[in-house]
Amino acid sequence: MVNHQQIKNQFESLTTLQAIQKQAYQMLVQGLAKTEFSMREWGILVYLEQHGQATASELADAFMVTRTLISRNTWRLIQDNLIQSQVNPNDRRIVRLTLTVNGQERVQKVFRQVQANLKTFDQSHNLEKLTKQVETLSQQLAKIN
Repeated sequence: MVNHQQIKNQFESLTTLQAIQKQAYQMLVQGLAKTEFSMREWGILVYLEQHGQATASELADAFMVTRTLISRNTWRLIQDNLIQSQVNPNDRRIVRLTLTVNGQERVQKVFRQVQANLKTFDQSHNLEKLTKQVETLSQQLAKIN
């Protein structure tokens, strides 16, 4: 049975993990600041770059949002010629999304731009804070196990 101290340790670990997630998110937002992509649009492009293809339903599941919301995001990316849709000839209900050549080039360009943006911000404090949070989480998880 789980005792009070174990529950407290698990809660502390969760709190630390949430702080790490928030810090990483803020750093990524700063990195994307000078691009024209929203976080979700960027996430979709990276997902397609890593997985090669996906349906709107797969993207909705991956990002834990509705298909309707994903469709809005992908529509803009299709209009910008960054992704393309391909209908399955055997089952027209299945539509796969892939990066276009232009989309592949833009992903690489934005990767470099995000890295450059992160370098221009004073990230040393943020990285130190993130490192300390990860160390704290590691220690908290050791207590649980």
